[in-house]
Amino acid sequence: MGGMVGGAMGEMMGGMGAMGGGMAGGMGGAMEMDDFDVEEDTSSHMGENMIGEELDISRGTGECLKKLVKPGVGYDNPINPYEVHINYSARIKGEDGPFDVHYVSRPCIFTLHPEGEGCPVPVGVCKALRTFLKGETSILTLQPSVAFGEAGDPARGVPPNAVVEFEVTLLSYFKVETSPDGHISIKCIEDAKTWEVFEEHSEVFVAYELKLADGTVVMSADGSKASPPFVMGADAQNAAAGFPAFLAPVLQQVHLHSKYVVALAPEAAYGSAGDAALGVPPDAALTLELQVTDVYPVEELAAEGALTKKTLAKGDGWMTPSKGWEVFVHYTLSRPDGTQVRSTRSAEPLVFVCGGEALTGLPRVFEHVIAMKRYESAHFVASAEWSGEAEDGCTLDVELLKWVEVRAVRNTNERVRMKVFEQGVGYEHPNDGAKVEAKVTVRLASDGSTLESSDESLALTIDDDEVVPAIDMALKELSKGAVAELTMPAEWGYTPSLALTRGVPLSAVGQALVVSVELLAFERAKDEWVLDKDERRVIQQRKKEQGNRLFADGRFAQAAPKYEKSLSIVHDHEDKYDAESEWPEVNKLRVVCLLNKAM
Repeated sequence: MGGMVGGAMGEMMGGMGAMGGGMAGGMGGAMEMDDFDVEEDTSSHMGENMIGEELDISRGTGECLKKLVKPGVGYDNPINPYEVHINYSARIKGEDGPFDVHYVSRPCIFTLHPEGEGCPVPVGVCKALRTFLKGETSILTLQPSVAFGEAGDPARGVPPNAVVEFEVTLLSYFKVETSPDGHISIKCIEDAKTWEVFEEHSEVFVAYELKLADGTVVMSADGSKASPPFVMGADAQNAAAGFPAFLAPVLQQVHLHSKYVVALAPEAAYGSAGDAALGVPPDAALTLELQVTDVYPVEELAAEGALTKKTLAKGDGWMTPSKGWEVFVHYTLSRPDGTQVRSTRSAEPLVFVCGGEALTGLPRVFEHVIAMKRYESAHFVASAEWSGEAEDGCTLDVELLKWVEVRAVRNTNERVRMKVFEQGVGYEHPNDGAKVEAKVTVRLASDGSTLESSDESLALTIDDDEVVPAIDMALKELSKGAVAELTMPAEWGYTPSLALTRGVPLSAVGQALVVSVELLAFERAKDEWVLDKDERRVIQQRKKEQGNRLFADGRFAQAAPKYEKSLSIVHDHEDKYDAESEWPEVNKLRVVCLLNKAM
């Protein structure tokens, strides 16, 4: 734990002790405030291109001017009530020698305050620091109203109504939060940029060292999984495990992997009695150096603890499977005493459909896999009702390995189903008329025999009826590189004419099919909104003819989308056609499609 905080901690804490005197007599608290505030837009992220440029950061009042000398790093600025560490050199404007300096060996350390209260520098510096980046150096020109006022500072040689210049370097800054009663102050000395809060019942693994003022360690923990975790909200359990009571309010304010130094007043620690067993004297203020190394969130999924879930590994991304998707899991089911009942760890994973009938015969716990992420691992404690086991229930360790998206292909009346094994890349999909390269294998659902197979690639035009129409429809929903499998009933399979065209035995007509597709590449056709009137008429005629062929083969469900496209391509475009020479023919085709579609 000594390495957790770093070798500079002693110097930092010494600076905090020295800060008290400066805060007591600080100039900011003694000043009367004018209506002054900083402009925190351009001035808060000044880059190398702005070196030497001077900005008024006091909303046009001229009270505080800022000139960049050296840009800082990062994107964040300190805010109230962060603790800042600065170097500065101060002089009367127009004079050569400084009247006050703070260098690296003894930086000025204080807490930002919205009105400059307790700050050992003028309020103008305190406010301007909110526009600094870490490592930035700038020259601040302060008018008397935000510096030393009408009285000046005779002890420092600052005359009345003096305009002063502060060359300031922001060395570092730390977020500091103080409890409402002022007894606990939590300073973040290394921000891991995690935002998770620890909810009730969560198991928190925390490394810490509790120290006296002289640095003596009186209590510590290494945060390993071999030690008992701190359970949020379980005061009695935590006390029995040896955790101090003040750890609970501290853990409510910290985040995973970040490092903190916590100042504990006697009232928040062991009070006037101290703790002789630990070696804590009466009325001792303590320092707690702390880092949360890991956390297992725990959720109560059913009333009265009938089902709880502890997340052991959070998984990847944000997606979770949806109802109807196939999921692949490994699991181990054990008795409450740890006796293993069964496991898939040394065998093939369990595969089932989320929210489907396939859950029959499985413990009800598996209903909650639908809320898990890919590669997430969870430990469930389930009652008999949720486990289907003995009266005392069971524990179930589940790892979600992967899932396969299963959905209906659009415009197939939910009859053609598609499993997406690989999602592909990008967001673009082929459209009607797109030139596509794909691998396609068509098999009979009954015996798996292959009817068509393209080992290399098949070149086709979407919606030109070169293949089974449902293949075209599915390809329009896929991205480049996607791999999928279609299952289609007989009425969506081959027609006699298409079987002849594709060289498929006529015995395949009227058979259910399984089709594997991989979309290798595509070139989209012109988007519909840029088509001119003649292009729209060509599409209108072609779609009507495609619908008619399917209609004649008795494939009414497949014909309907063709007629719909023939109608939509000219819908709301009547004004583009001449009312006497063009529109009558366009409208004639519309009427035919409407009549056939209605049958």
